[in-house]
Amino acid sequence: MITIVKGIMKISRKRIALGTAALAIAAGVAVQMVWHPFGRAWKGQPRQLELDFSRPDALVDSESLSSLPRDMLRVPLLRDVLTEDFVNYYEDNEGRLSASGALRRIAFEHDLDWGDALLKRVFDEPGRLMAWRGADGTLRYWALSMERNGLAKVLQTLGTIAPADTQLSRAGEVGGTPLYALRIGPARSLLLAGKGDRLVVLSEAGMLLDAEGKPIGARAKAVAAWLSDDAGARETPLQSFALDAAKGPPKGHRVLVGANYLSFGYQAFFPGIEALRFDFAGADSKSDTKSDSKSDSRAGADDAAWHSAVLVDGARLPGAWNTAELWKALPADPAACATLPVDWQAAGKMLQKVSGGKDELATQVAQAFEGPAAVCWYSKSALVAPLFMARVKSADAATALRPVLASLFEQVIGAYEPNAGTEKGAYARLPVQNRQGAGGAVLWSRPVSSPYGTREGKGAPFAAQLSAGAYFPVTLALAGNTVLFSPDGALVDDALAVQGKRFPSVADTMQRGQQARTVLSFTPSTLAPLVRREATKALPADQEALFLNAARAHLFPKLKTLAAYPAVSLVLPDSLPSGRAWVPVTWQQAGTPPRGVLAAAPSVAPLAPAPQEAAQ
Repeated sequence: MITIVKGIMKISRKRIALGTAALAIAAGVAVQMVWHPFGRAWKGQPRQLELDFSRPDALVDSESLSSLPRDMLRVPLLRDVLTEDFVNYYEDNEGRLSASGALRRIAFEHDLDWGDALLKRVFDEPGRLMAWRGADGTLRYWALSMERNGLAKVLQTLGTIAPADTQLSRAGEVGGTPLYALRIGPARSLLLAGKGDRLVVLSEAGMLLDAEGKPIGARAKAVAAWLSDDAGARETPLQSFALDAAKGPPKGHRVLVGANYLSFGYQAFFPGIEALRFDFAGADSKSDTKSDSKSDSRAGADDAAWHSAVLVDGARLPGAWNTAELWKALPADPAACATLPVDWQAAGKMLQKVSGGKDELATQVAQAFEGPAAVCWYSKSALVAPLFMARVKSADAATALRPVLASLFEQVIGAYEPNAGTEKGAYARLPVQNRQGAGGAVLWSRPVSSPYGTREGKGAPFAAQLSAGAYFPVTLALAGNTVLFSPDGALVDDALAVQGKRFPSVADTMQRGQQARTVLSFTPSTLAPLVRREATKALPADQEALFLNAARAHLFPKLKTLAAYPAVSLVLPDSLPSGRAWVPVTWQQAGTPPRGVLAAAPSVAPLAPAPQEAAQ
């Protein structure tokens, strides 16, 4: 009896196992049918993206894309702050791993002799990487244009295996060149096209295809130009950055970033700045910099240094970009400061639109203000509460501007507090406080409740009216020919103390000859603790313990390293062009970098203009 029972159990287990296997196979077939929309023709429905292929937000020309992250670490400060984690992140990027995995799977299933060495050559060849921002503001979409060389064998095989592969299919044509879609995720496909010695890869199908899966006319022409043997036809993206076509393959790297992207879309207020450029022309740009040896700092930096430049349009610079008076009026010891040549006409139109003011408001603002404006962050305050400073043309202009500023502040600044009562059937705002400061200054301030405010509400006379436990003492001041604004009124008070000679200014620690041309400055010793404090506040231990522990393990040690560096400034040349041209900029260190790092040589050397730029 026992023997019979055991035999039945064995048979039952086998049947169960076979039945389970059959169900698994059936489920797998069903998943393949549903999950993979590729048959012999592509059935995908891409989400069409709004992009301008002729004007990327960022562009990289590189002799070897795989060496770019490592060559960035030749900059001493970046090497100490980013280290090898930065390189590993881009080598292990999800998109890159997904594409590599898909190609490996195709090679295995179709018995192709594609080795890992062949696939790695994608990023080891000269190429151009163009990137555009997505809805979240990040550089989400990209296009890679390159000489395919070792990939010729791969592309020649795609046409024969696409009809029989579930992850690869033909998605149409671009200028007579076959276009292939490689599925690397549930809702994402890469597009590939190869012609002659050229290869183009797009990170999203919607970059080129409309909702019906058909190539978009203007973009299809751009891709066809990237595949062309005509070097001039491929250089439209470069022309948008005021650069001529490079002769021959790139040497080292060239990185271009648009000012509109860096300013989060606010470039309309300073159109005279168009882009930043970083060049690396080291003879050994493909060498492995993974070595931890730091004794050859000067030799390596001299032979292979990064150089910087800025693309400016002198015709759109509102007057002289002279920053000396700003540095003399800004409070000392900022964590970071930047100056911008503001187009005050555009700023006036924005204020007019926001406030619903009359048409003359834009004209009043444009006629009153002049020169660049500045924004500074201080360790004593918060990242969300910087100090803004601008200058007006004369005392008469300041007098005429006073009622305009009072009206704008009353109308635009303030939060409607549920605990402050009602006005005309709606929640009321706390009243504006108007007071006189030293030296004839006029100040307007209004408390605005926020859980992220710079002051605690407890103890304030209006604490019961606040809807949060903290608030911002938002303050606007007009002192002489200087306008000051900050969500943290304490910073405005410091700036007024600078004018009264009761507080030091940024200029007191700056070389006099560089005050007029220094447009950017940051001090790691005060910036690092500010970032650390803000990260700790944003990741409280009782709510975000996991992220806070990760920050303590990875972010805080890097901030400690950063804090050891001296102040760094970005300095323009003595003269700027009257038209649109690239000009060299210099990064200046205020002291000696910390010992034990690659810092013996200048971190970034000035950029010598190319012949075509000098001609401009």
